[in-house]
Amino acid sequence: MHTPRRRSAEGSARIVVLLAALIVLGLIAVPVAAIFAFAFERGVEPALAVLTRSDVHAAMGLSALAAAFTVPFVTVFGAAVAWVVTRTELPGRKLLLAFVNVPFAVPPVVSGLLVILTLGPRTPVGAWFGSLGIPICFAPPAVILATALVSLGVVAKDLVPLLETLGPAEEIAARALGATPAQAFWRVTMPGLRLPLLHAAVGALARALGEFGSVTVVSGRIRGETMTVPLLIEALYGEYDKTGAFALAAMLAVVALGAVGLKKTVELVLARSAEKVTP
Repeated sequence: MHTPRRRSAEGSARIVVLLAALIVLGLIAVPVAAIFAFAFERGVEPALAVLTRSDVHAAMGLSALAAAFTVPFVTVFGAAVAWVVTRTELPGRKLLLAFVNVPFAVPPVVSGLLVILTLGPRTPVGAWFGSLGIPICFAPPAVILATALVSLGVVAKDLVPLLETLGPAEEIAARALGATPAQAFWRVTMPGLRLPLLHAAVGALARALGEFGSVTVVSGRIRGETMTVPLLIEALYGEYDKTGAFALAAMLAVVALGAVGLKKTVELVLARSAEKVTP
């Protein structure tokens, strides 16, 4: 028999679920459907023809290159930062955590300006690279660096609270058996972090592919050279090329959905593997 308090809690839960469904429908499902509708408004062939253009190929290649560098880097770096912050007593570890979270506290445009101020053509470092024929700013390297900078704390901010919750008991036991601190972390704790790490990596991928503000500042917006897909979408929309803009937006949506689908597949595989191991 349901008590009045339990019925009230169930009613509140239904309201929360309904509100969540409405938010997902209004802010995600409907806009995504509209993107595909506008992309194929003139038919399939014009939308697919957009993907054969040279400037689109260049933007896709640069976005893929930035993501290919950013995701592995911030994943490994974030795991290392989480370990330092939660499992060591090194001085300045809290400052390190604050540093990697700076990109979340400042607008992406500011992050782009930081890259310009440290590696721009008029700075000592930027001028030295320029003398070697390796331009940093207003070239692909700056796009990659800016993307990595704004994504720097994506993994660390997810892993640090989780590691603090788990505690170091199992690692202490492993160290008592002769493992080094690093071995204890990677062999005892890290296997249990595979799913959170995968989730964080997908978040880093989404951040890298969708980054706009910082890349706008450092890229110089050179079409066919330093424009990523988000920058090209904005440029095409400004030129009233609605089919081109929405076709690229639809492509990004497909990539995002594919990444989520891949994450779910990996989660299922890992879950089944764990079930086989567990007696």
